[in-house]
Amino acid sequence: MRKRKSGQPAGTDLDWFVIPIQKIRRWALVIVLVLVAAGVGYFVYQRGRRSPQERARAEIGQAESLLARATRTTGGARPGSNTAQAAAFLRDARETFTASRYEEAFRLAVESQSYSRRALGSSGAGEQGDASFIFVEGDVALQRAGRSTFEPARQREPLFDGDFVKAGRTGSAEIMFYDGTLYTIRPGSLFECRRPVSSEVNGSQIKMISGAVNVYTSGSTSTVTTDAATAAISRDSRVSVDVAPGDKTEVTSYRGKTTVSTSKESVTLEGREKVAAMAPSGTFAAKQALPDAPLPVLPADNRIYDLKTGDQVELKWSKVPEAVRYRLQISRSRLFVPDSTEVDLDDRVQTTARVKVSKEGSYFWRVAGIETNGLASDWSAVRRFKMVTEPLKAGTGDTTPPDLTVFPPQQMGNLFLVYGKTEPGAVVTVNAEPADVEADGSFKKTITVERDGATVLVVKSVDASGNETVRRVRVFVESL
Repeated sequence: MRKRKSGQPAGTDLDWFVIPIQKIRRWALVIVLVLVAAGVGYFVYQRGRRSPQERARAEIGQAESLLARATRTTGGARPGSNTAQAAAFLRDARETFTASRYEEAFRLAVESQSYSRRALGSSGAGEQGDASFIFVEGDVALQRAGRSTFEPARQREPLFDGDFVKAGRTGSAEIMFYDGTLYTIRPGSLFECRRPVSSEVNGSQIKMISGAVNVYTSGSTSTVTTDAATAAISRDSRVSVDVAPGDKTEVTSYRGKTTVSTSKESVTLEGREKVAAMAPSGTFAAKQALPDAPLPVLPADNRIYDLKTGDQVELKWSKVPEAVRYRLQISRSRLFVPDSTEVDLDDRVQTTARVKVSKEGSYFWRVAGIETNGLASDWSAVRRFKMVTEPLKAGTGDTTPPDLTVFPPQQMGNLFLVYGKTEPGAVVTVNAEPADVEADGSFKKTITVERDGATVLVVKSVDASGNETVRRVRVFVESL
């Protein structure tokens, strides 16, 4: 028993300390924070200790919940929709989980969740689809997957896996896929929109049933199949695929590289090469080398002519050494559909032509070189001229800037279709790149945005007097 100190009163064996209440509160707060941190750390530790099987099972459960919500919201999983893709990835996740491939099942379940969230986010506003019509001219029809009838195609209408597109004799259309590949379906053609069967495969796919299509790839690849062959088209390429009579598929590579395969063999085409694949033999004809395409020289693009002072237009193009003659086309249609093509001559032996044009409006022209054996080059770049009766003259007092309306751009990944309307005869650029402007002033331009995040697109319209109007459009690319 401790002895009492000298002078210490009886009954006061305890030592007493005075602690301010503020200090008590501070210590209590510190203790609470330490306990919370310990709890979080334990949770993270326990989560990190979960086996691959447990992680995959949890993500599959989350994917099932999201898919159920997406199905209720969108009203079902139509072929090619985000909901259908979510269901497909979830099905694959379950199968790989059953096969004990848990890491793969985890990844597929996360992919399913991503598509379900896209479906939930796009409900009520229409889904983006695998592709979209960016320009429709003449008789073009669309048959949805699972249906038996065709309906008229509409500009900016989305396309999904399994949809069929048909162009009549007077129809043509430009179709942009999600990866930036542009398909121009030519008159008298039919093709089916397809999606890669594997989530590991990138690039757009179509099945050509009949007719012909031009394919322009950019940062992605493309695959075009027919009954006779499959054309695997590399990035940054321009290719024509033509399902010709007699079970023959002709593939022409104008730029880039394409590998054409049958059930028996394959051939690789470089720029300006052509090959024909025969069905059902699976054999190829010999490759053919194409001549260079001519270059337009005169008149300058978008040149305006006054019908009051003359109706003669002189066209001039560069000489192609291998060509013995040239084919010249002049059309009211940028896609040169037959009913709108007013001049189609393949007997031009000179590199000039003088044509008489007596009607107002915009005209498009192009030319191709033809060798002795009849093999034709690619078409030249398309140029346009316009015939008017009251042209605006620069420097005569017109100081009014042209009207310029830019509609919200249509987005497909990092690719944007910018479209709108301006004063007829004006020149439009988007980020300094020329846009296609129709006779009524409507225009469109596809722009690829290379970086993630927000970007400002500068749209400029300049009239014949040099007056200009500028619009700035903010777009956003979300990083994946």
